[in-house]
Amino acid sequence: MRIALTRDPAQAGPLEAGLRAAGLEVRFLPVTEQRLPAEAGELTTALERLSRGDFAWVLFTSANTVRALVKLGWDGSLPSQTRVGVVGPGTARVLQRLTGVAEPWMPEAERSAAGMIQEMPEPAPNDSTSLLLPQSAQARSELREGLSALGWDVTQVSAYETDSLVVGGVLAAGDPRRRLLPPPASEDLLDLGQLAADLRRDRLTHMDPTVLLVTSSSAADALADLGLPPRVRLLAIGRPTARTLSRRGIPAAGVLSEPSAAAVLAALGR
Repeated sequence: MRIALTRDPAQAGPLEAGLRAAGLEVRFLPVTEQRLPAEAGELTTALERLSRGDFAWVLFTSANTVRALVKLGWDGSLPSQTRVGVVGPGTARVLQRLTGVAEPWMPEAERSAAGMIQEMPEPAPNDSTSLLLPQSAQARSELREGLSALGWDVTQVSAYETDSLVVGGVLAAGDPRRRLLPPPASEDLLDLGQLAADLRRDRLTHMDPTVLLVTSSSAADALADLGLPPRVRLLAIGRPTARTLSRRGIPAAGVLSEPSAAAVLAALGR
């Protein structure tokens, strides 16, 4: 069986390794691109404040957030009093690989924004309540609101934008200077242009018999904009992604509670 993930080969990790170990043929079909904001002044100012020790905590909700700060020059240096938190192991691995920062705090029960809210400690009396939250420009407000309800004074800044590589059913050109990742180059990369051409001719020979693992709501929107028909078998990572697929008329055949090989294999009945 072949499975394609809607992300860049450079983002591959234990999920892909686990799928290959289970005998699946893994391919990549990135349909979105993560870029620095067109105006990064707010993020630059936040990094300067971080280096001065203005924040008691900095929380990373994705590996792309880490990549964005590194692209702007952050090397992982932090004042001794500043604590670091991440949403899960994948983000922690990228954080350590790119900056050397190891053993950050992370939620145990649920590796998500909801899990961070549930397990994040409240500020101690007389301690600083300042918290830096760099996120995607498209991030929802739930995490910021939940942290504020716990007593944290949250500075939320846009660290990157997720832009679709499909606009009006055709491929869109990106800005290489703002890309968080280098241009994808891998023998495991599926040709998005060929897929678009196949769909215009109402053919899917380029994809058959591929299961598509949709990794985000933005990827779900891009697939719908591409004109992907409902007959394609889709698996969604997380309920928000599944809701977007359903809203766009291409419902998922299964919803994963976590981005793991075990969850994918369970959804496939293997």
